[in-house]
Amino acid sequence: MRKKPYYLLLLSVASGLLFWLGWPPFVVPFFLFFAIAPLLAIEEHCTKERYKRPGRVFFGYTYLTLLIWNLFTTWWVYNATLIGAIFMLLANALLMTLPWLLYRFTKRWAGSTWGLFGLVLYWMTFEYIHLNWDLSWPWLTLGNGFAAQPAWVQWYEYTGVFGGTLWIWLGNIAFYRVFFSPQGQFVLRPRWQSLAFTVGWLCLPVLYSYILYYNYDSQGTPTEVVALQPNIDPYTEKFVGSEKFIPYEEQVDRFIAQSEQELTPNTQFLLWPETAFDGLYYEPSFSSSEIFKKILAFKARHPDLALVTGMTSYIIYDDNELAPATARYREDIGYYDVFNTALFLGENNQEVFYHKSKLVPGVEILPYPQVFRVISETIFDLGGTAGGYGRQAERTVLFDADSVGAAPAICYESIYGDFLAEFARNGADMLFIITNDAWWGNTPGYKQHLEYASLRAIELRRSIARSANTGISAFINQRGDILHATEYWEPAVIRDTIYANEKLTFYAQHGDYLARTAVWLAPLVFLAALVKRKTYKY
Repeated sequence: MRKKPYYLLLLSVASGLLFWLGWPPFVVPFFLFFAIAPLLAIEEHCTKERYKRPGRVFFGYTYLTLLIWNLFTTWWVYNATLIGAIFMLLANALLMTLPWLLYRFTKRWAGSTWGLFGLVLYWMTFEYIHLNWDLSWPWLTLGNGFAAQPAWVQWYEYTGVFGGTLWIWLGNIAFYRVFFSPQGQFVLRPRWQSLAFTVGWLCLPVLYSYILYYNYDSQGTPTEVVALQPNIDPYTEKFVGSEKFIPYEEQVDRFIAQSEQELTPNTQFLLWPETAFDGLYYEPSFSSSEIFKKILAFKARHPDLALVTGMTSYIIYDDNELAPATARYREDIGYYDVFNTALFLGENNQEVFYHKSKLVPGVEILPYPQVFRVISETIFDLGGTAGGYGRQAERTVLFDADSVGAAPAICYESIYGDFLAEFARNGADMLFIITNDAWWGNTPGYKQHLEYASLRAIELRRSIARSANTGISAFINQRGDILHATEYWEPAVIRDTIYANEKLTFYAQHGDYLARTAVWLAPLVFLAALVKRKTYKY
């Protein structure tokens, strides 16, 4: 029996709200095991009740669900860019509908079982692509939904976030079978045996995770680290041209004065945040700058200290043929690249530069600049930031005098598990995250960003030190527990002894193998459905 239109609307809205309620910073990810089931019911109802255009009806309600999820969890992006936020919300929700459209096609021609199997594969393939292309926005990768409950997913050291994605899908399919009839109608009184069985097996990964959690002790060499939160307003004080701009030399003086409050003779690493100084420094001559001289004088008082700090830098390409697609052009210097950089100064004060390589689409990089180079040059002619930032191919590990290696993750990079696993494979024993979360204001954004880092700690079993200009600076142990977290919008400096662990987890060795498997299997399932369609026609 066809339900009234508000039934499908109710299911669609309920699905979007369940995604939101299960997402960080809320601490009840169990809602995520119910969030997808209403969409499965909508598709079944549209098909069985023979709507005039069931595909369009299903697409409309699916898009509404995904838009609600995107809007309620990532609305805070508008604080940084209103136009970008609108585009991101609409486009990301649209991209998320693609696995569902493929599911509908597969189910129609290959049957319900193959359709559901294909849907899980299509979704995981979508998430994997969304991690690895120039329009990357993996903030809503389903496995990230457990970030506020790291004790539930200690087994991420074996599976990464895609293990969480798979878990959520299996749970939703199971609950769909319990709470909805074959016609997609909600069942008020489900069979308690089926419900108990479903809840029971869904709790098994949580039980196993708690066993891992309470039996795991941080491993490795004790290392004292200090992290700074200077709390300089990026809109009014931080950058040249802002209303109350604080000169970079004065900002560095503040950093030094704050840092001195917590430094001890045992401190091995000091972290300053992303773009701590943004003067666009030419890397080969940075050592002659006034800021570098101030830092050297400071480090002379702490000769065993290694400093990691954010900055903005550039290099010039002597050979124009070697200039990458991200390079900009100026008549007086030729082609050059600008970088969001992490600077490392070790015991001998030799500069090591790492360039941020996972860039925010539209803000830090023009997607596929090798294709859109002409557009890039036009933007430059109009006074914009042509080409965005440059990036580097390799993952640079920063080693101090004791050969302790640290991975310098800059802001957005900290949500990419397989990307950070490359640092671990290159010898990183700890993770350092430097960021500036003030752009988003006092919203869920900076809280989500911090909590996602807990998942990286579990995946790699690496301790984390986090320095934010503002937002939350903190330390995270190898179980994903957040320690010594600062308050939002307050200057602070924190110190802790964390552990440099050189052992590689299964995930660190193999990366997103679950997703790569899905990428291989998904086309085969779609091809099987396509063949059955052709066979049916003839």
